[in-house]
Amino acid sequence: MIKKRLQKNIINRKFCFCKNKLKNQINFGHLPLINIYSTKKNLKKYPVIVTQCEKCLLVQLKYSASDKLLFPNNYSYLSGNSKEKINNFKSIITKIKKISIKKNPQILDIGSNDGSFLELAKKSYPKVLGVEPTNTAKISLSKNIDTIKKPLNLKLVKKIVHKYSKFDFIVATNFFAQTNNLSEILKSMKLILSKDGLLIIENQYLYDLLFQKGFDSFHHEHIAYYTFSSITKLLKRYKLYVFDAEKLKVHGGMLRVYVSLKRKEKTKRFKRILSDENDRIINKKINNLNAFRLKFNNKVKNLLFNLKKKGKKIYGMGAAPRACVMLNSCDLTKYEISLIGEVAQSLKCNKYVPGTNIMVRNENKIIYDKPDYVIILAWHLEKRIINLLLKKGYKGDFIIPLPNLKIVKNKNLL
Repeated sequence: MIKKRLQKNIINRKFCFCKNKLKNQINFGHLPLINIYSTKKNLKKYPVIVTQCEKCLLVQLKYSASDKLLFPNNYSYLSGNSKEKINNFKSIITKIKKISIKKNPQILDIGSNDGSFLELAKKSYPKVLGVEPTNTAKISLSKNIDTIKKPLNLKLVKKIVHKYSKFDFIVATNFFAQTNNLSEILKSMKLILSKDGLLIIENQYLYDLLFQKGFDSFHHEHIAYYTFSSITKLLKRYKLYVFDAEKLKVHGGMLRVYVSLKRKEKTKRFKRILSDENDRIINKKINNLNAFRLKFNNKVKNLLFNLKKKGKKIYGMGAAPRACVMLNSCDLTKYEISLIGEVAQSLKCNKYVPGTNIMVRNENKIIYDKPDYVIILAWHLEKRIINLLLKKGYKGDFIIPLPNLKIVKNKNLL
């Protein structure tokens, strides 16, 4: 049951986006909004309950925070701080170059954040536009990237079409998982996509998440969790047709789908990915993941507690969304982890991790303070973070939480 004081901030989803009933509630506990970093401790938490549509089998949250809560003006995530994200953006542009039938296509980025994708795209194609409701749009505008600081909806789309005409490519990276207004978004995209245009969608791939035991990807910003089958069914309902897809290693496993307004012949990759799925057993897998989460919480808490008893200093590295989830799920405090290191330009520096009393600091503090252990909270970037800290001169050991909790000795890496 949700407390009354939280009800005004929460959307109680009784039906799927496809209008069918939801079933099988799995309780992942209470979490804060994972990207609302502040100089003051913010301990507000909201329920994370995972459900599945009884018909299209799309996995989604029973309760989700409103878009205004999820993406306020002080939203802290910046795409440009992730080299992994930038490399992925480059691969999208390479794909556009291969398949575009126009020399100078017009590109729209939905949820364009700080404009990092469009900054790269603009080097080849000057006709670009971003739509971003948070203050990160100001960073995009400072780069001279045409950006509209508003959420996408039918009213805005009509104005955009009148001013810019329709777009040859619409890119939405992880946006589909993060909106409560998916029906209107899809209708808007249909209206703004040119007749022969292409919609490129990326979302975290649920099967990869489950395989890697990634319980730390279940949080309020991810309202829906897609398989290839579920996103294909959903888009088809709005007469948007997936004809190709590819699985990506970025962020621990992403699914990129290619969508058109016309039916096209499905690729071999389409058929191969679809044949590997069985969404009817997803609920069982999620139940198993939640059971793993509860055991994992105790293991991590005990490991860190025993290290602290021995007088060891422990820092964290990587204030990614999944770090916030893990810290809160394990109920960790600054007693166990003194601080979290993050890139110097991050908007999260010198602020508290939501739901905790742990402060985020410039990652160089790890080098200066010389902790005995660094727990890599952005574990999907394990090798990159270890190499970064070693190059900077870190001499301590590493704790890798997932997919299997382990300690990596510095001396074994030399």
